[in-house]
Amino acid sequence: MGVIVENKRNLYAIGVISLLLSAILTSISQVYYSNRVQAVHPFLFTGISFFLTTVFFQLITSKQKVEPCWKEARSSLWKLNGASILAFMGFYFALKYIEPAIVSSLEMGLGPLFALLLAIQQKKRVIHAQWGIAIGIFAASLLLISAIFTGKSAIQTWDQSSILGVCASILCGLGAVLCTVYSKQLSQLGWTSSMILSKRFYGIILLSFIATYDVMFTYLLENIGWILLMTVIGVLIPMYLLQKGIQYCEVFLVMMSLCFIPVFTFFFQLFDTRLQWSNITLMGVLLLLLFGILSVILEQRARSVS
Repeated sequence: MGVIVENKRNLYAIGVISLLLSAILTSISQVYYSNRVQAVHPFLFTGISFFLTTVFFQLITSKQKVEPCWKEARSSLWKLNGASILAFMGFYFALKYIEPAIVSSLEMGLGPLFALLLAIQQKKRVIHAQWGIAIGIFAASLLLISAIFTGKSAIQTWDQSSILGVCASILCGLGAVLCTVYSKQLSQLGWTSSMILSKRFYGIILLSFIATYDVMFTYLLENIGWILLMTVIGVLIPMYLLQKGIQYCEVFLVMMSLCFIPVFTFFFQLFDTRLQWSNITLMGVLLLLLFGILSVILEQRARSVS
């Protein structure tokens, strides 16, 4: 019995460390990519990186002896690819024009708000506490957006492209929620995580190649080193570590770890000389962290009651 308990503790520790490393690596990659993308098309990296990611998870899937149910999954797959376009292409596009901490905060913060709106659309019961959290998230998001257009964010100037960046960040938050919904539908049909990850990025790859086909191969040859490095460190490893965290830890801890990504991003972006310290950004990030944690706690309690 003691050996079993000790093994569980070790696996739990591995899960916690995996979640922490995943959040840190994700934050570092966001800041690094934001710096590198300033002089190039924002979708150059997405096409190459997610193509390599898809190939990687396809190789893993090919070794699994699980037969996917294509007919039942077709609709969810289409929708997941569309949601992934919003989530990831919106995110990488926004990084070109807005500071990484705000992009990350709007993605993570607006998720609970969109989830609430989705619940209302599906005529599910919404308690008063959820409305309070939604209002708090909305206010914190407005604070961050106001920082952009008053020149008080880490990027102290703005133009019309900043408006597009804010819109992309909002769509990114919506896409992240929809990705969760459609990924869960596929999981309920018996799809493994690697099967889902090997099929969800087709839309991103296609649109990225269409947008950058004339410069992609030249750019790839000139920048193959950092692209491969960021694909491994910023996409593959964080996804793998996140799956390990999901495997060994409860959902509550997984969601909590995601809430801390914008905070890590804020502090890592201080190493980017292009960006300045912003008190308003820090305040907005911490407010969204607070409401994000409250949202996760509320969800956890609702599940325990049901």
